[in-house]
Amino acid sequence: MAGHSKWAKVKQFGEDQVMEAALEAGAEDFKSEPEGYEILTDPGHCEAVHKQLESRGIKAVVAEIAFLPAVTVPISEAAAVAGVNKLIDALEENDDVKEVHSNAEFPD
Repeated sequence: MAGHSKWAKVKQFGEDQVMEAALEAGAEDFKSEPEGYEILTDPGHCEAVHKQLESRGIKAVVAEIAFLPAVTVPISEAAAVAGVNKLIDALEENDDVKEVHSNAEFPD
């Protein structure tokens, strides 16, 4: 389990500024993605990192503690991809299931 935050790209802050602020605040990893930034922290430090970045005016789109897989399993066969997606969809539609986590790595 890891603290996980998604940050929108903010025009007034460049990637280097956000990365530096995140690492200074105690983040363990920083990833730049097309839709924004992903900042990973230890679950115990997630809130502190989040608050410190927001105090600098860098607002999160999502800040949550989430289960992230330590090991992923690549799935490349079309039938396997369809089967795993069908299972995930069925679990997500079940009213008794709160969240669904997977370590499947789907092809782009």
